[in-house]
Amino acid sequence: MFNQYSYKVKFKVLIVLFFMLSIAAYRRSFSSLIDAVKENRILRNKVESFSKKANSIGHLKSEINSLDRMIGREGVNKEKTQQELVNFLLENSNNVSIHNMQPIHEYTENNYKVYSYVIDLTGGITNLLNVAYNFEKNFEYSKIVSTKYYTEKKNNKFETLHLKIIFQKYENY
Repeated sequence: MFNQYSYKVKFKVLIVLFFMLSIAAYRRSFSSLIDAVKENRILRNKVESFSKKANSIGHLKSEINSLDRMIGREGVNKEKTQQELVNFLLENSNNVSIHNMQPIHEYTENNYKVYSYVIDLTGGITNLLNVAYNFEKNFEYSKIVSTKYYTEKKNNKFETLHLKIIFQKYENY
């Protein structure tokens, strides 16, 4: 049956048949395979970006915790912070008394509120140093900004040693 055709015609028919089978194979198998490979590549990139974002969220949480330790705990109202200041002083001080405690000073700037607490303590030098150290290391509601030691003479009889501590707490609103 194929003997009547020349090799040239057989070759042309074979090439046309090859291209038709190639197109059919591409549409049935290879196109879906190529689409699946492209989708797989896109999904891998998305998974990688999600994992990077998850790592950055964990990093941000650790940064927030370190900032809370550095500038004072956020989310506690100012009166509670002042009460915690007095409670901490009562629990962690020996022979130290509160001479003066000023009202809370509030300052607002752009998106931040700054609360300042001023407390004046009296006592011996080692006791005052221990209190200042304990506040610096262990008090988490606000942080010490300034300390000032000074003496006050009463009626030319005796001197009293004072420690004036200024605490500040920053909040974002």
